[in-house]
Order: sequence, then structure tokens, then C-alpha cells
Amino acid sequence: MSTPAPYPVQPPPGEILLVNGRIHTDPGAGVPFSALAIAGSDVRGGGTRAEAEALVSSRARVVDLAGRTVMPAFIESHTHYHRAAVLARCFLDFDTLAPESVEEVLTLVAARAVTLAADGWVQGDSLSAARLAEGRWPDRHELDRAGGGRPVVLRGIGKHVVAASTSALAAAGIDAGTQDPAGGRIEREADGTPSGILHEQAKLRLDQSHPATVVPTPGPAERRAALLDATRDLHRMGIATLHEMIRLPDEAGDWTALHAAGELGVRVRLFYRVHESSLDLGWLESLGIRRGLGDDWLKVLGVKISVDGFDIFRNAAVYEPYAGTGGTGLMRIEVPRLRDLVARANAQGLQVAVHAVGARAVDVALDALEAAAPATAGPFRVEHAYVDTDETHLRRILDLGAAWSTQPAFRTAYQREWADVFPGPRREALMPLALAEALGIPLLFNSDAPCAPVDPLGAIRAAVDPPGSWGPHARVSRVTAWRACTVNAADAAGEPRLGRLAAGSLADLVVFDDDPLDPGTDLNGLTARGTMVAGRPKHGEAEVFA
Repeated sequence: MSTPAPYPVQPPPGEILLVNGRIHTDPGAGVPFSALAIAGSDVRGGGTRAEAEALVSSRARVVDLAGRTVMPAFIESHTHYHRAAVLARCFLDFDTLAPESVEEVLTLVAARAVTLAADGWVQGDSLSAARLAEGRWPDRHELDRAGGGRPVVLRGIGKHVVAASTSALAAAGIDAGTQDPAGGRIEREADGTPSGILHEQAKLRLDQSHPATVVPTPGPAERRAALLDATRDLHRMGIATLHEMIRLPDEAGDWTALHAAGELGVRVRLFYRVHESSLDLGWLESLGIRRGLGDDWLKVLGVKISVDGFDIFRNAAVYEPYAGTGGTGLMRIEVPRLRDLVARANAQGLQVAVHAVGARAVDVALDALEAAAPATAGPFRVEHAYVDTDETHLRRILDLGAAWSTQPAFRTAYQREWADVFPGPRREALMPLALAEALGIPLLFNSDAPCAPVDPLGAIRAAVDPPGSWGPHARVSRVTAWRACTVNAADAAGEPRLGRLAAGSLADLVVFDDDPLDPGTDLNGLTARGTMVAGRPKHGEAEVFA
């Protein structure tokens, strides 16, 4: 039997010599080089210009950095980037459109509706009631009028809440007789009829990841075109690798199709959602899928399991009730099922990442991880874990050898929501990064896009100098923040050739005018001037790499 040919990728240039720069091979560790030698897709090594020249042939192309700084390319370690890309191209993106009132939302819905067939679905994402003057969601009656009777589904930030029209509810079989499912809540009118606002598990068949969803999705050609467009944005931000949380077979299929065509452009690492998803852990087990399956471009890492909801909708599971409601959030999974999934995935050799936002959910997640320990496929990952997190939680994470994967960018994205949901000192204590830094817990910073825009520099700024008033444990050093977006993410994935620029590393790098680790550099004015992936310039070709 013949061996299949490997997936095609763009061939890297032969040899490149970067000179006259300040090159951080491992952020914050060691003395920067002034030159770096690259052969094909790999770093050969560096040092002085003479030392780097000795590592390549006389045919190497010389690039004068003109005093610029080179860093390892960013690793975006928790995204739903497929969904973010499709959203930007195919749906109403309320984060970008930024309506300020319910009426403006309805105007946008009406404008989209008239472009569709009479039974066409109007869909939108990233809506936040807290950003609307009325502080509420549009109800089904308002959506009926704006959509002209068409099915309308408007998803909140992170898809944790949905606002649906009457025809959309009817298509999904959601009516006055539908009971609140475990881990979900249906808002109702006085007579018990659903108002159109559905929380978490109550989205039922209006959730695109539900096996029997009634919500249509864009076709493969449109989805893949959206990914290609969005990949160029990643290059402009200095990102070379994504850790992608997927819950639909089409998402994995689209990344695979781009890889097969040699069009991937960035490295993609897959975490399969095995709860509230059409993907199933039993399927992964039957195929023998484990961490590391794949190649340098597309690879499986593990599974993601969600415990609770999103805090800005007061659905994160907490002990201290939310201001003004008395509620303590929602648990989206029963403890026995959580423990079973964690134990089985770990035994299969799949890395386990658990979504737990509030302190009550974090305790449940850590209980399950401790019961399954030791980790068999790289460190366990605790995702989010920023509401009422304290030193006790962090020491449990440390004792497990786990990584804390969280989102400083939320400090910027959700200033208005957090001020409403967590008034006063409770908000100032969110996400105690300095405690983790002091304990030596590996931090991973990411966007959870589309919950926040993909912007590693924004995440770093929000961790080093967050906007607004914060408590004493809010800030970390530049080195810690930079490592949280590079080397820590690589190490958590078991990929020592990523996140650094040592000899043998993959040649993924980003170029800045100034040194980001220098305290005198203004992080607000910093932008990626050039990006290289696998030794091939992807951004700044004419300016930086000419």
C-alpha cells in the first residue's frame, strides 16, 4: 500500500538571516540576540551577526531589522475562531455594529430581514443587553415585527443567551408547555408563554450545536472563505497558532479542508467540546483519538467541558448571590457526568480543559480534575475561573500542576457589564492574576473570541495596566503577560518548538518597532509590524522583510 502524500503547505523560503535587531528568543529569559538564522521553517539559532551567519550558507537572504524587536509569534490559546469568522461574514455582528438601544437592534434586524426570503432566518451574535439603553433584550413580539414574521435568532455574547421570535420558537417546538431544562431558564410572560429570551441549556433546538437544531448554517464554501479572510487578521496581529474550541463536525472539517488545500495559514490546535455538543467522547474513544494526532499545522489537543454559564448574564455559578437578583447562577452539567467525562478523556490521553467561571463551578471542576489526576496528556486546564477566585482555588490549581487559562481582555470588553453585575469591591477582586504570578501558576491569556476580540496586545495591556479601578492582585509584569501569550501556551500544549525562537524552534515570529519588555515602551502605541509563520512572511513583507 502506498503512503499518502502529506498535506500540501506553502514551501518556506530557503534561508533567511535577520540582523541588526533585538531578538527575544524566550520572553524574559536570557540576553536578547542581535541576529537570527532561519532555514526553511525552522530556527537554526542566533547570537551576534557573525554567530548567526555561521549557521546558514552564503546564499541566505539578509533582512536588516533596522533596530526593531523580534518576539515569538503569539499563540491564541482559547478561541471559537471558526464561529467568530463566520459571524463576521454571515450574521449581524452586534459587537461591531454597536447598537445603543433596543430600537437600533430592531432597525438592524429589519434591514437584514428585507434582504431574505419570506422564510429566511435573521441571525445575529454578540448582543449584550447591558449595552442597550433599556438594559434588556428585545422580546419575541418586537422581533416578530422587525423580522416581518421571519424566524429571528439573536445570540448573546458567548451564545449563552438567545432572543428569538415567535416563529423561531415554534420551529424549535418551544412553547408554554416546555419545561426549563436542567442548567437552563426560559423567561416567560405572565401567562407562562415564553418571552423569547432563553438562557444556557434552554436554547434547545435554537442552539446550532444541538443535534436536532433547526437553525440553518452557512454552506462550506462560505464558511471557508470566511476563515481565509479572518486568517489575514491573525497575521496582522502577530498570531501564528490558535487553540480552537469546536463543537460542530463542520468546524473541524473546514479547518481540515483548508489544510488539505495548503491554505491553512496558521497552526490550529483542536479541543473537542464533548458536552452540549454534537460531538461525542465515545466517538473520540472509538477512533483512538488522543493528544498529538496530526502535524505541525493541524493537531488534536483534547476536550473541553463546560460547568457553568457566563457571568455577565448572571449565569456563572457562584456562592455569593448576584447584586439585585439573589441568584447564584446555573450549573450546565451534573457532577457525575462531569467526573465521568473528565476521567474518560484523561484515560484516553486527551488533554482536559474545563470551563468554570464562578467560584462554585471552579470548586466542582477542581474536584473532578483531582479525582482523575494525574493528568496523562499535558496539564489540566482550568478555563476562565475569574469570579470570586481566591488563593484557595489557586493553590488547588497549583497542586494539580494545572494551567489557568483566562481572559484579561474581558476587563476592557465588559467594563459596563461588570460594573452592573459586580458593584464595588467584588468587581475589583475579579481575576487575581498577581496571586497566580506569585505562586508560579502557568498563566495562559486569550480572548475566548468572539466573546472578546482576538487581540493579544490588548490582553497584555489589560493584564499589565488594566482600565479602571482594581484591587491589589490585578496586575502582572510585562514578562509574565508576554509569556502567557507565547511560551506558556506552547508548554501547556506540549509543543516546545512553539512560543520561543531557540535553535530547533519553528520560525514563527512577530516584529515590533520597540521592545515590548522595556518598561519605557508605551504598550498602547505598540503594533505588530511584521509576522512570519514557518519561515514565510505573512504580514509586513514589503516593509519589514524586504
